[in-house]
Amino acid sequence: MTVIIGIKLQNKEENSTELQKVLTKYNCIIKLRLGINNTGFLCSDDGIILIQTDNNEIEIELEKDLLDISGIQIQRMIF
Repeated sequence: MTVIIGIKLQNKEENSTELQKVLTKYNCIIKLRLGINNTGFLCSDDGIILIQTDNNEIEIELEKDLLDISGIQIQRMIF
């Protein structure tokens, strides 16, 4: 089973350090990480990161840790 977790980060300047700590903690189960920077003429303070995992048990812990960060929303796709 492949799981894609979409992470929407608001207030990147304030929250990106905590997000990076969580992603580093779970780096062994993250197979792919893609950052989407919503830019127009000015750099947005929000961003989207897609990560692919394949470890169901640990990814639930990952999602809980992500939701503890202020300004985070997550969605998941399962294939």
